[in-house]
Amino acid sequence: PLIAVDLFAGAGGFTLGAERAGIRVAWAANHWPVAVRSHMANHPWVSHACQDLQQADWGELPRHDILLGSPQCTGHTRARGKERPHHDKSRSTAWAIVSAAEACRPPVVVVENVPEFRSWDSRSQRPKGELGNMFLQWRSTMQTLGYACAEYVIDAADCGVPQHRVRLFCVFTRSKAPLR
Repeated sequence: PLIAVDLFAGAGGFTLGAERAGIRVAWAANHWPVAVRSHMANHPWVSHACQDLQQADWGELPRHDILLGSPQCTGHTRARGKERPHHDKSRSTAWAIVSAAEACRPPVVVVENVPEFRSWDSRSQRPKGELGNMFLQWRSTMQTLGYACAEYVIDAADCGVPQHRVRLFCVFTRSKAPLR
């Protein structure tokens, strides 16, 4: 089977989805101990790490085919309320995905976040639908590493989940053309 690692794993929703697709998740990490304990309870066969993923030693990851990542969305979502200084730190967690991809070079990287992630800007959020300069730099850096990017906005309710939960999925593949 394909092997994955799950960064910013939370309670394990991405891991569960991967496993239902026949992918074995070998390693999962999060910075919050409560989330790691929850993931461990939901997925006891997975190796776990509780650490700041922006300071991670990617050489410790097992061999994997797919890198899954759900960097913090709180700084991107409109539901966050008023812009605050800690939102910049939250948004910057997406760079850990780039760091892991550079170090490990998996064939596939799948990043999940709120659709407003595409509006990520160096100062604040841009108007809805307009790409932010930080998002463009982040995506461009992945492309510089040899990844083509396909973006999908999906509502979980359209996939049989009893909840409207709209998310952006950036699927990076080490190929000349993005998946379509």
